[in-house]
Amino acid sequence: MHLTSLHRYPIKACRGHAIDSAVVDALGFVGDRRFMLVDSNDRFVSQREAAVLATVTPTFDGSILTVEAPGVETLVLELDPQGASRDVTIWNDQVTATDQGDHAAEWFAEVVGHPCRLVHFGGEATRRLDPRYSPRPDAETAFADGYPVLAVLQESLDDLNHRLEHPVPMARFRPNIVLTGAPAWSEDAWTTLTLGDVTFDAVKPCARCTVLTVDQQTGARDPQQEPLRTLATFRNIPGRGTMFGVNLVARGNGVVSRKS
Repeated sequence: MHLTSLHRYPIKACRGHAIDSAVVDALGFVGDRRFMLVDSNDRFVSQREAAVLATVTPTFDGSILTVEAPGVETLVLELDPQGASRDVTIWNDQVTATDQGDHAAEWFAEVVGHPCRLVHFGGEATRRLDPRYSPRPDAETAFADGYPVLAVLQESLDDLNHRLEHPVPMARFRPNIVLTGAPAWSEDAWTTLTLGDVTFDAVKPCARCTVLTVDQQTGARDPQQEPLRTLATFRNIPGRGTMFGVNLVARGNGVVSRKS
């Protein structure tokens, strides 16, 4: 099995970018989904209700966040670790995040079309994993939907695409790690995965949602609800969802690279 690509998404729900290597800490890939948008009720904003975020391209170098979007000037923002604390909600979790100021809020409100604010997961923020699947009591994540790292198999996408009238790219699934060289859907049986000097626990298959129907280049939703509709015909687990990919939790810090 070979690692074909690595991906990082600096702002939850916005466009990601390929990287050659990733530093892994307790929250997953460093710089991955450490920023998030929240609405006027301090609840997270995703492509489920704001598909336009697929066209928003952020990069983050550890101190400066640069964000581009069609039709607006580029946002250049210095991370403010001392910003006002803000209690935000992501799914059923409450997290104390750091607000990144009015300028960012105004920029994103223009792009999204309604009031929202940019927050950062830092300082004293904590978010424990679902204890039903957590490999240890202190395992946590930042602003990913549920788990720090998502791995997928190219062969699984190939199998799905054979069933679709219009094949879709891997970007629809917003993975962190793309692997090849194993039978389609064999990731269901993984218990651990070692890449470079990092060993991950494979804790559960990843339940997918309507974000799969959003074109990650244009932000347009598929009127036929594909590929989610077809995926659900053969990858649905009653009571748990429609599965693609596997959620990972690192056992320790380290580095993963495309040479792993």
